[in-house]
Amino acid sequence: MTDNNPWNEPPIDPLADTNPSLTIQAVPANEVAGWRRAVGFISLLGAAGLTIATALLLVAPSGEPDVPSVPATATQSGDITAITVMPTDSLPPTFSAPVVGVPDAPPTISPDLAAALLSQPLVPAMQVSSLQVVRNIYDPFTIVPDRPRSEVIQYTTVSGDTIYSIAERFGLKPETIAWSNTRQYIHVLRPGDVVNVPPVDGVYVQVVGSRTIAEIAASYQISDPYVVIDSDFNNLFGVSPDTVLPSGTWFFIPGGQGEQIVWNPGVVVEGGDSPRRGYVSVFAPGDPGSCGQVNNPGGGASWGFPLGGGYTFTRGFTSWHTGVDLAAPVGTPVLAANSGAVIFAGWNSWGYGYTIVLAHGPFLTLYGHLSNIYVGCGQLVTVGQTIGGVGNTGNSSGPHLHFEIRNGDTPTDPTATMGF
Repeated sequence: MTDNNPWNEPPIDPLADTNPSLTIQAVPANEVAGWRRAVGFISLLGAAGLTIATALLLVAPSGEPDVPSVPATATQSGDITAITVMPTDSLPPTFSAPVVGVPDAPPTISPDLAAALLSQPLVPAMQVSSLQVVRNIYDPFTIVPDRPRSEVIQYTTVSGDTIYSIAERFGLKPETIAWSNTRQYIHVLRPGDVVNVPPVDGVYVQVVGSRTIAEIAASYQISDPYVVIDSDFNNLFGVSPDTVLPSGTWFFIPGGQGEQIVWNPGVVVEGGDSPRRGYVSVFAPGDPGSCGQVNNPGGGASWGFPLGGGYTFTRGFTSWHTGVDLAAPVGTPVLAANSGAVIFAGWNSWGYGYTIVLAHGPFLTLYGHLSNIYVGCGQLVTVGQTIGGVGNTGNSSGPHLHFEIRNGDTPTDPTATMGF
């Protein structure tokens, strides 16, 4: 029997399935094995090539420029596909469009600078907005700063006020208060008096007569009248230096200076049953040499000369110099001009230096700029008794005796009482 089954397949059962879709044509075994070996070998070669190419890309230096992709052409040769790579110099040039919105590379810094910045300690940043209002929760009250005045005000005095205290309160010199008011306030200032207080140092004056603005300014040592005319403290814009203001007009002279003033401490005198007895006098209360309240028995009927030696009359009595100056050598005896009681003996802070004040009933006598004091508080003295020595203490330009006579608290001219 001829073997018609070269593939050694089992015989076909004609009754198993007669559906033609399940019929498979058999392939010789030796042909199937050779074809599969060829395909597997080609696959291994391709996988090895891809592995080698990937490894070369990974180990390639990063600084080398990227090689542009090269188009390849494939040709079919038998069962193997050959890939031909075109040379790069034959590629057409390529252009890349700029990328919009991508910022440039950030600047770099040196390693030393970076290390220095990193070594600094961290400081918390405080971001404060320009619109932020910083409040002090511990001081919730609003303090209104002092604002400069532009006008002269009228101050009503109270008990204890002096020109010095008023000037200090308003930040002015005492002379400014004195020059801007009646000169009587230099000697006596009572509660209820109305005092002109300028905004800055100078002179507040009232026009009397027919003098021009330039003449009035010059009398207070202001050479340029426009200092007065253009001042914000006055309403004189548009006038000329030759203008004569109506009599009674008040205006302010900034920086003006009046006469020299010799300041006098306050005096308290209380009257008794008669002009000779029962008076209580206090001179310069609070000063180191003040004796406080002292009962004085009154004065004698006659006056004596206050110096026991030669002298030179150097200065007389004025409204701002409330005594006479008698130049004499240091140590020249100073004598009591009348009988009375010592109410001041010691240092005077008003410029008199070492001073003695005697009470003679309603009158007082003052002896200033002394070098020696030979009496004490409350002591009774007689006319012509040596009480001290001529000196040069306090605001003094040379050895001399400053001698005053006061009727109560009002200075009087000593030359009206005795001859010099």
